[in-house]
Amino acid sequence: MSTETVTLERPGAAAAPTGDGLRTRTAICGVRPLVLMGLTHLLTTQSPCEVVFASADGFPEPGAGIEVLLVEDTLAQEVPERAVWRGRAPDVVVVRADATPDQVLRQVHEAVERRTPVSAGDRAPAGLSPREEQVLRFIASGMTHGQVARRIGISQHTVDTYVKRVRSKFGIGNKAELTRVALGLQPL
Repeated sequence: MSTETVTLERPGAAAAPTGDGLRTRTAICGVRPLVLMGLTHLLTTQSPCEVVFASADGFPEPGAGIEVLLVEDTLAQEVPERAVWRGRAPDVVVVRADATPDQVLRQVHEAVERRTPVSAGDRAPAGLSPREEQVLRFIASGMTHGQVARRIGISQHTVDTYVKRVRSKFGIGNKAELTRVALGLQPL
């Protein structure tokens, strides 16, 4: 069975805008065509990604403007060195064979966030310490207190304390309201 590289971008087509700007140019590389199809569908329907390259034969050319590169774990060691990419190298997301769609989407979301500069209008409301803001953003992205603790290297008790401080500062009581604060919106 022969495999081939598929470039999914139409010549001259610009990235489709989303609610917060342009979509993230994404490439997917793997060894199984069916996995490539599944990842392409997942990203195009449930993420801010525009899949412009999918291949079971190789990686996109340097200078292709790829911002996020998904690779199956079997290819992780073959990803070109950062020095090979022209301009800024893409953020690489390694997809394990046993990964769930939610895990893949979370990894992709984190990669997109790393590439997106935070503007003044996107920052959490004033009055939060940098660590409170960081914890609040992770909670708003759907992480549990335990996951946040492991992610930033603090105890779950400390995460609980930060969340209590944020709730106290803004007079809020649940995660939906915490999310609104994280998005810079006023609680209802």
